[in-house]
Amino acid sequence: MKNSAGLFITQFVADVRTALCICDFNPEKIHEAGKSLGAAVSGGADSVALLVSLAYIAKETGIQLHVITVNHNIRPAEETGGDAAYVQHLCTCFAAKGFPVDCTLKELTPGAVDSTAQKRGNGIEEAARYLRYKAFNEFAGEKNVMCICLAHNRNDQLETLLMRFFQGSGGSSSGGIQQVRGIFVRPLLSTPRSSIERFLTEQHILWRTDSTNSDTHYLRNRIRHIIMPELDSTVPGWQKAVLAGGKKAADADEVVAAEAERVKWQGSGKSVYMPLSLFISQKKAVQVRLFYAALELTGCEQRIPYSFIERVCIAASGGGEFRDNAAGITAEIENGSIFIKKNKKTATDFGFSVIIEKSGTYETACGTVCVVRTGADNFSVFSDNPDAAALEKIQLPFCIRSRQPGDEVRTASGGIRSVSDILSDWKVCAENKDQIPVIQALAGSVQPVVCIWGSVYGYDDWIVMPEEK
Repeated sequence: MKNSAGLFITQFVADVRTALCICDFNPEKIHEAGKSLGAAVSGGADSVALLVSLAYIAKETGIQLHVITVNHNIRPAEETGGDAAYVQHLCTCFAAKGFPVDCTLKELTPGAVDSTAQKRGNGIEEAARYLRYKAFNEFAGEKNVMCICLAHNRNDQLETLLMRFFQGSGGSSSGGIQQVRGIFVRPLLSTPRSSIERFLTEQHILWRTDSTNSDTHYLRNRIRHIIMPELDSTVPGWQKAVLAGGKKAADADEVVAAEAERVKWQGSGKSVYMPLSLFISQKKAVQVRLFYAALELTGCEQRIPYSFIERVCIAASGGGEFRDNAAGITAEIENGSIFIKKNKKTATDFGFSVIIEKSGTYETACGTVCVVRTGADNFSVFSDNPDAAALEKIQLPFCIRSRQPGDEVRTASGGIRSVSDILSDWKVCAENKDQIPVIQALAGSVQPVVCIWGSVYGYDDWIVMPEEK
């Protein structure tokens, strides 16, 4: 390649290879180790550019490139399915040209992201990310990859740094996206999006666009479409300054992390502790880092308010007894020790809701549910629990959810009873009441509860038979 376009493409690929080497994932060493290279590709410009550049590198070094694409099933089927199909098509085209590329599609069950979001309590985006990375880790083991390349770029880093600043993040979060974390590596992290799009355009390679990227309800999108353009026009040089600030924060956090690593929590499971004197002998930044380490050890997956962590640190310095809780975590100071405990789940922790609009298989908080058409307007609902009764003559759309205050259901005599009273009659303990799924009809303006599906958990069922028309 001798023209400017060819030189640009060659240099782009060389930069990706250099980034891999800097991150200690030299393609030559991967080949010598008998391993392969992995890449997560969504179909957007960033990940398609990553796929193309890695395909060139894989062919040059004789290693296999395994691609994974995930269909989250949270956008319209034609859009999210189209993204996955495009990635598969692109990999097939490269393979046909002699590139050592294959593609694995991981399709999440409809409702899985919603169900996970309800369980984890951190929103749809976090739940999708959690399930995506779970799929990536499974894929890494299946394909024997040395690493999985992700397509985060320079613009993503800037957006992340601004977003975390606005959210008041500190510690490791304020340093932005890490280029290497375990088996995950981001070789495009220093590459601007404009270069990525030019790399594809010069080769006449198309990419997909996620419709949610323009939805300014999301903070990241507001930063991308509103704040960053304003900064570009009014604050020259802001990008270099923000990136430099993120690098300084990351460097400082390395020191804090090293200090915190020397101090160990005792205990296991949902409760850890250490001598209070040891905790308060640490600098404030180390205390905060230790608190986050305790959250990880106890399996806490909720966002913990920083104000709560500050209250704990202030109370610790006072030396007196203390007890407080937030987001499912209790911090306690007594008998010369500080305890961090993950609370036992209460009924309110089990809130869930999945809307069913068509036949298919859905992941819910009460297990996998299959919806099958059995008539012109009627559907049957089956649980993967063999002891659960099948529900007949259910009409779409409907919702499978946990009970809510004020829920009522019609009796056979035409009266009304509260769902809570029925569960009490069934001897369902208070801690389990919010696990029992109820079925709510969504067609029409009344939208009544039509079933209490107790047999999913070994209780009775309360089924409201449809009225004859």
